[in-house]
Amino acid sequence: MKQLAALALAMAIGFLSQHALGQGAQADQIKRRAKELSNQNNVRQGVPPPPQPPAQQAVTPAARPAVARSPASNPVLPATQQQSVARLTADFAAIKPGNAVTPEQKQQWIKDLATAVRGATKPSFAALTRFVNGLAGALAEKNPGPAEQSRLAQNIEAVLNSERLPLVQFDAIIADVQAILQVGGAKRDLAVSVANDLKAIGVEVRKTPAQ
Repeated sequence: MKQLAALALAMAIGFLSQHALGQGAQADQIKRRAKELSNQNNVRQGVPPPPQPPAQQAVTPAARPAVARSPASNPVLPATQQQSVARLTADFAAIKPGNAVTPEQKQQWIKDLATAVRGATKPSFAALTRFVNGLAGALAEKNPGPAEQSRLAQNIEAVLNSERLPLVQFDAIIADVQAILQVGGAKRDLAVSVANDLKAIGVEVRKTPAQ
């Protein structure tokens, strides 16, 4: 009898523990979705994006043609960052919803992303390609407006140069990218996937290069 009582008590404790864990996971999911909605509202209302990393001199600067500033460019950013953001914004603006992004356009994106990196650690070609393929799919399905395209470009440029950026700001920028895509009309799963691909690029950039 005592053994049966002990077994019943153990089963009850196990059930309650699983129930508590389930409730905790559900609460975490609710908080995460509430934060996502808050980020999306910030995008819609034009709240400034998360703080960007400070400008730093490129390790191997290369001569680049002058790029005209777009109307949506951020005057707070230094000229070099302005040019990178303008290039990326132009890349996104050229995408017409419903039309597949061409291989030539993707190659130009990869080139512009690589050119935007000013730090010592460069992201891998594989990571850039994976991100471009995902982002191309999202923008070809639903391309956000000019203001969101500029904000998206500014965030991507920030991640490419996030080597010295605090982790809290880095995570906030990644979350803002997801919010921009969802506000633009991308499905959540796709927006999350693209944001994760961008985060992977940031993880590579933030690694300390071997001495």
